[in-house]
Amino acid sequence: MGLDLLNLGTQGVLTAQRQLNTTSHNINNVNTEGFSRQSVVQDTNMPHWVSGANLGAGVHVAAVRRSFDQFATNELNLSTTNLNYSMDTEANLDVLTNMMSSIGAKRIPENINDWFDAVKTLADSPNEIGARKVVLEKSRLVSQSLNDFYENVRQQNADVNKKMDLTVERMNAIALELKDINKMMVKTPGPHNDLMDRHEKLIKELSQYTKVTITKRDNENSFNVLIGGGHMLVSGTNASELKMIAGSPDPLQRRLAMVEGKGMKAIQHDSIGGKLSALFELRDSTIPTIMDELGRVAVGFSSEVNRLQSQAIDLRGQIGANIFSDVNSEQAARSRAIVQGGSSAEVGVFIDDISLLKAGDYALKYDGSQYTVTRPTGEVQRLDPTGNPSTFFLDGMRVEIREPLSAGERVLLRPTRIAAGEIKLEMNEAEKIAAQSYASSATFATGNAKFKVLQSGALKEFQVVISPAANQFAVLDMKGKMLLEPQTYPPKGPVTVGGTTFELTGGAAANDKFAANLVPSEGDNGNLLLMQGLQTRKVMDEGRSTVIDLYENVNTEIGLKKATASRLSEVSRVENEAAQSRVASVSGVNLDEEAANMMKFQQAYMASSRIMKAADETFNSILQLS
Repeated sequence: MGLDLLNLGTQGVLTAQRQLNTTSHNINNVNTEGFSRQSVVQDTNMPHWVSGANLGAGVHVAAVRRSFDQFATNELNLSTTNLNYSMDTEANLDVLTNMMSSIGAKRIPENINDWFDAVKTLADSPNEIGARKVVLEKSRLVSQSLNDFYENVRQQNADVNKKMDLTVERMNAIALELKDINKMMVKTPGPHNDLMDRHEKLIKELSQYTKVTITKRDNENSFNVLIGGGHMLVSGTNASELKMIAGSPDPLQRRLAMVEGKGMKAIQHDSIGGKLSALFELRDSTIPTIMDELGRVAVGFSSEVNRLQSQAIDLRGQIGANIFSDVNSEQAARSRAIVQGGSSAEVGVFIDDISLLKAGDYALKYDGSQYTVTRPTGEVQRLDPTGNPSTFFLDGMRVEIREPLSAGERVLLRPTRIAAGEIKLEMNEAEKIAAQSYASSATFATGNAKFKVLQSGALKEFQVVISPAANQFAVLDMKGKMLLEPQTYPPKGPVTVGGTTFELTGGAAANDKFAANLVPSEGDNGNLLLMQGLQTRKVMDEGRSTVIDLYENVNTEIGLKKATASRLSEVSRVENEAAQSRVASVSGVNLDEEAANMMKFQQAYMASSRIMKAADETFNSILQLS
């Protein structure tokens, strides 16, 4: 009997001691991030059959249970992913809105408006050299402000790529830590309460960067960790490696990939979630939008100014030269097509109609027999290039395929992406500003042909007349004297008469007449008035926007995105806090509860000690009787 009492007392003391230890462990880790409350599960021993009756055999510790709710934890991880995506998106847009409202950014519309003011002043005295120099200086400031802001945005894009590298590096480190934890859980018997806490803490951190899915491996004390849309990052005791690889065809548009053996498998980042998704969205959507719209400002402004220059004469009586760099230079045309390294394809993109010009990437692809292009909206269009070189027209662009694409090859067309960085002041002589339009009032044209004088020679006044059948043209002086006998219309190239060269496109109607006056006239400001009118002329977006409207529109768009991101961030924060509360209600340590448990288990310990003492006294009494 004494021996039975001693066993019962010992079991009770050991059980109470384990409960006290577990309670103390909970109290010690009350402020430990990721710690889950533990509790001792005790159970009665199997009874003994004695003299026809089952006698109780005491108690034992069945397990140390970890307070845990898988559903609440999954919900917390998902809300953490959404919260970090929302918060980073808001922070990224905040940086861009601050950039758009910075002094440097504000100089863009201010400098453009200052340029128009300078042109207006010059229009009052077209021959004044000082006023002409002011226009050139304002032109330099316009190009410089666009260049500077473009460089700031480009640097922001480079910073995003660096952040991606750091994020991927940390994700790989987490994967290795999770792999090591899995190894320890496989090698040691469970339960693995503290290891599971470390595991969940790492998963929670990983869920900041990407969407995470956890599955338990069959017949093993380890887990699989999948990211994004189902890419295996950790499989039991094995971990994969993530890398940022060069984009295709644009190597700077780096992609996320997973190392598989000696190869790489690119991962679509659309469903990756978290901080990483916010970075990809910033780099591939928001920043390109700003760069494209700034580029449209640069292209629209410079091409219109240069076009007006080409339709007038300067102080020396010559056809006006470009004030800004030519948007259709060979270098500019080639830079708009992004071809994969090592490819033999050669594509040139020229801007024919700025009013149709749109922002975004166009993906040109060749499948071996057919060219297709995917617009920024996602719409796929079949193409049938004609001519030599093969040419097609799309959204104001003239695309020349000089060297064909290989089967399956893709080329990106970016009509305005780097235009704000390329615009430069070309003119350095104030006398070359063309104030006087050479278009004569004798012009009468009902068709859509374009007439342009390329070079001024001895012939200063003339008219080009289309025949009644619209199949011939002739050049006459202003009195009707024939200067060039009737020729086939439209001409195959530039026409030179009396040292003056002009070009005339097709599309003229019968009896159309194009007249030019290249005689310098002091005080003539007709072309300057046209330049001044560009300030309010809606030449972009198919006649819906001015050049300055483009800048204001993108500024407003980024501001609206920032406001939307702020609202979504607040919603995500509330959802995350609710998820944290649900997890804490299950796994959190309550000091009041633990203090009460401490007293209860202490009393149990003392009571079990009394049983051991009673057993000892009883045993001694039996010995004395003998």
